[in-house]
This record gives sequence, structure tokens and C-alpha cells, in this order.
Amino acid sequence: MAEPRENITTLPVESRSKFDQRGRARPMLSRDADAMYWMCRYVERAEHVARLLMINASTLIDVGDLETDALNKLWLSILRVFRIEHPPPSDLPLAEAISRYMTFEIANPNSIVSCLTRARENARSIRENISAEMWEALNSSYLSVRADDAVARFDESREDFYRSVLASSMLFQGLTNQTLPHTQRWQFAQVAKYFERIDVTSRILDTRWSLLASGELTIEPQLRNIHWMGVLRSCCSIETFRREYPGEMDPLRIAQFLILRNDFPRSIRFCVEQASESLTSLRTMTSRAIDPAERIVGRLLAQLDYAELAEVLNVGISRYLQNIQHQISEAATAVQKAYFLY
Repeated sequence: MAEPRENITTLPVESRSKFDQRGRARPMLSRDADAMYWMCRYVERAEHVARLLMINASTLIDVGDLETDALNKLWLSILRVFRIEHPPPSDLPLAEAISRYMTFEIANPNSIVSCLTRARENARSIRENISAEMWEALNSSYLSVRADDAVARFDESREDFYRSVLASSMLFQGLTNQTLPHTQRWQFAQVAKYFERIDVTSRILDTRWSLLASGELTIEPQLRNIHWMGVLRSCCSIETFRREYPGEMDPLRIAQFLILRNDFPRSIRFCVEQASESLTSLRTMTSRAIDPAERIVGRLLAQLDYAELAEVLNVGISRYLQNIQHQISEAATAVQKAYFLY
């Protein structure tokens, strides 16, 4: 999940005109593509961190008192989602330590402050290639979480603090769609957003499935519905799911919805399709041959297109999700090699 540091231009200096002799757009400089990609991944990641922390705290209020072991497992699951193996050293209670570590710790590459800082640094390096509205929205979000009163606002109302981060991310994404030409830069933004969304959504479902469906977490049966609702809320899908499946929270239906639904913008299947379309567009715009990233994502899309819940269950939901994570990781590496590091 670390950002690559090497940036090499794709074209010699003397050939960097906007269009070639046949009017086709030249490939972007690799350092510009790299910065656009990571700027958008970090904005998306900050949104996921804020929503997960907010929903976890809200869900624990709804379920009331839990045993210390269960409470700790639910908070530690947030670290597991972002592949953080050990809780931060702190004299604070675990919930408080994790909340602050995932919000303000600049040394943590997955904290909200760290993500927005890195997003802003990438945006500044391509300031002339993004819209003024995009820069202003991202800069305002960064200044808000780095302000002198940020911790005080966080302590006063954590939900308001996190909702501000969510709103800023959605504003930035909307402005990206509405103020940036849908050329190569926009396509890199889409690939980044959907790769990050696939990765985090699959890890949220994988982590919570191991806690709630496998018996790792001991919770009274009547409280499990609230926790499964929290999973859906963490993926912005509670309303859509309940309109489709009113009544009790069925874990299998939740897994099917978040993995295989083809018309919901937060489902894994939908995000894979969008990432595949953007990779195909990039290849067309740059007159490249099909590269490994497009092949990996294309195969994953075909797999999801024809998958059924029974097939997922046969593999095992956790293993199925981990396979998706592995393929997206391979695709992300292939994008870097194809467009940023050659």
C-alpha cells in the first residue's frame, strides 16, 4: 500500500507535444500519471477510514455493553482491514488509542491525516493539470484535519469530524468528474478510486465475516443483526440492501450483494467493471497493446460475471475475497510497471 517513489517520463523532451501528427493524445508523463493515481487512492482511503471508525463507534453504542474481549476484537478488526498487525503503543483505552492512531498519527500511512497529506502533496505536484475546484476542495480538507483546533473538534464531536471527511471526499470526487476532462488523467483517477474501493470493501467484508459468521466473536444472536447492519453501513449500502431484502440481516445475502451485485457503485463486481473499462480506455488512448493489468482485471471481471453464490461458498467467502485482493494487488503493481516505472 506504499506509494512508489520513482517517477520516469514516458516521452523524450523533444516529443512532448499535446497531440501526435494524427491528432491522438500523447501519453501523459509518468510522474503526472503516478501523482494523479495516488492522489485519488489516498482521498478514497481517507474516506474509508473515516467511515469505518464512525460506523464502528456508532454500532458499539447501538449494541450496548459488550465483554472486553469482544469489544477489543471489534476495534482491532479496523487495524486488520488496513493490514496493521499490532495496536499502537498507548496508555489510553484500546478504542481511544485506535481512533486517534487512525485519525491523527502522521507516521501511520493509513491515518486520515496521513492520507490527506499525501493526497495534497501529489495534487500540488500536478497543480497545473487538475482543476482549481479540485485543488481547493482537497486543500480545504487537508487544512481542516491539520488545523490547530482539529483535535478539539474531534473530541467535541467525532461523528461531525468524520462526516466532514466523508463529505470532502465525495465533493472532491464529484468535482473530478465534473471539472476534469475525461481523458487519460481522469481515467487514472477512476482506476485508482476503484482499485482502492475493491480492496477495502473486500477486506471489510472478509474481516467482519471472520468475526461474525465464523464464531470468532461471541455475541448474542439478537445483536448480530446490528453488527451486520454496521457492515453494510461501512460500505454505504444499508438502504439499497434493505429495499432489496427487507427483514432479517442474512449474512449470505449481504456477501452476495457486496461481492456480486452488478449495478451498485460500491459492490466489488461493479467496481471491477469500472476499473476494467478505464484500463481499456487508457490502452486505447495511448495506442498500447493489452497490458498485464488489463488482463488481470478482465479475468477477474469474467470470473465475477459468471459467479454464483454457491460457487463463492464452495471456495469459502474469506478465501474468495482474499483471491480478489490478491488479483487487485497484482493489477495495481502491473499498472505501476506499465505506466509509471518504465
